[in-house]
Amino acid sequence: MSSKSCDELNQIKLRTIAMMNQLRISAGASSPYHLSIIINEKTKTLGWPDMTESNRLYKYFRGNVRRHPNQILSLLSQIFYNVDNIYWKGPEDLWIVLWGNPHETSTVLKITSKSSEQSTTEDALNKVFMDYLVHGTFSLTSTVAAYRYLTITDPYGRHGDGHGVGRAFSMYRQLMEILKMEDIKEYLSELGVYDGVQNEIVNMEKERISNRPQWVSPIECGTVNPA
Repeated sequence: MSSKSCDELNQIKLRTIAMMNQLRISAGASSPYHLSIIINEKTKTLGWPDMTESNRLYKYFRGNVRRHPNQILSLLSQIFYNVDNIYWKGPEDLWIVLWGNPHETSTVLKITSKSSEQSTTEDALNKVFMDYLVHGTFSLTSTVAAYRYLTITDPYGRHGDGHGVGRAFSMYRQLMEILKMEDIKEYLSELGVYDGVQNEIVNMEKERISNRPQWVSPIECGTVNPA
């Protein structure tokens, strides 16, 4: 199987797990089984099969899918609001900034960093850096968006006069610090995707480093240290 196919399968897995847990949380369910009971109550008149039978939903909570789960998306959309957006955009647009195109990533970056309407993407990038370093404030989505945008558009550019450490590496370190925070860990773990999201970011950084041109020095490229 190609690495691209593996990447796509991993994305489908993370999308599915996060969606199911987000629906579980929104329904006030404490477990997949509890959600199955709630769904049974909601669908008594719709002719649905018994969702508690053979733990029908468990494979989706585990991400045991090999393609986009369109059938279950269609079914769940009958009783839950915004299911397609939850699946495709992810929690707080996280899937857009992790896997979307540069324009989509830039758009979410400017919105989530709370930049002004007149701000450029570069303004938003600088705001994400400074909000965290100076004020200690951050948005997980805007930080992921800033890092991803830099890996695509300026993977080896440096701060300031061009003699400092690389901007993408600085944002990577900033992002890894945020991922270690207890509230972020708890939030992503509740959705079942903490390890998966961290792995996506670490692998992105490994790829950036492995593609380093000869003219880029190690100090501006950095090293991967997720611990």
